Amino acid sequence: MRFRYTLAAALLALAVLLIGGRFLESFRAPSGPARTQVPDGLEQVAPTSTPESAPAAQETPPSLAPSPWSARNKAGIDALDKEAFEEAAEHFAACLTARPDEAVYAHNLAETYARWAMFLHDGDAWDRTRSIDLLQQAVDLHPERLDLPGLLERYRRSEEAEEGFFTRHTLHFEVAFDLNRTEVRTDVQTLVMALEDAYLEYGEWFGTRPADHGQPIRVVIYTQEGFSAVTQVGAWAGGVYDGTIRVPLTDLSRELVRVVSVLRHELLHAFVDGAGGGAVPGWLNEGLAQWLERGPRGPAAGDLERARMAMGTARPFPLDQLKGSLAKWDDPKAIERAYAQSLLFVAHMESHFGAPLLREMIECGPKGDTPRAVFKARVGLELDSVLADVFPPR
Repeated sequence: MRFRYTLAAALLALAVLLIGGRFLESFRAPSGPARTQVPDGLEQVAPTSTPESAPAAQETPPSLAPSPWSARNKAGIDALDKEAFEEAAEHFAACLTARPDEAVYAHNLAETYARWAMFLHDGDAWDRTRSIDLLQQAVDLHPERLDLPGLLERYRRSEEAEEGFFTRHTLHFEVAFDLNRTEVRTDVQTLVMALEDAYLEYGEWFGTRPADHGQPIRVVIYTQEGFSAVTQVGAWAGGVYDGTIRVPLTDLSRELVRVVSVLRHELLHAFVDGAGGGAVPGWLNEGLAQWLERGPRGPAAGDLERARMAMGTARPFPLDQLKGSLAKWDDPKAIERAYAQSLLFVAHMESHFGAPLLREMIECGPKGDTPRAVFKARVGLELDSVLADVFPPR
């Protein structure tokens, strides 16, 4: 997001122990910001009921072959891991039909529908409409999942706000906007070129390009009213990345420089998401986005000076307070300081320790490490001690 200013393993009676689970990364808040709330993951333990053929009393049941439904549940999990959503849904639905009292099957089917819905929501309008139907089925199957109703509501708001939007397809992007807005239609090519240039630039910096291995990155241009309705973030936000780049504008001819900067900022979040997922702390994500939004040379001296002025004499926020998204913060001054602190801290890190270390700190999450641990291992210092150097007591 861009600130506008600038069971220990258990043996169950006559059932099998089913595989270990995979937790799905999510939304991230407006994913997110940035990405949306994530489904909790598959329930992969054995069903709770005892097969009808089980002995009446036996403290340690003999080792038996899996039931057909345990086997189909396993097949469904394997299919879902491969994003074969239709196949996974067929397996879990068959299990649920045969054993309707087994909550595990309903929950796994709901998980399938939720992941399928999120996959489709990044496609065209027809796919997004179907994704809403799938997500509603997921909510009905697993009403205890508190994350899904909010995601469903956000999808519905998005569908309403983007009704009739035209989608322009480019090499790496899908740019959706209202064709009736002449000023957007006239200058959209400028935005497309800026996005494609930034995509190549960030690809060089990260050494990977997210849209080269999957769907294009979706970008939606709204009115301010449409943006607020969809994202539900405060007026301080100049843009959001929640799996989709969402940007409001009023008059593109007058806002072109700002909008290009916002698009670069939110695109950087997409690259960070692809490289590090939800494990990247907010201060690093937002600081890097501000550092690179102006171009590969980093922020201008004026940007850094404005950040220092925004910080003033206030003490910096503890880094743990800046681990997550700022989307739910509601104090504009605190938000401005949080963004300023993130920029100044990342700029100091880059100038003293280099961009490769920043990349390693971003990419360490999927490898089971943390940015703090990576920094300590490479530099021999604690991050908090560096923070104190950047913002000494006054």
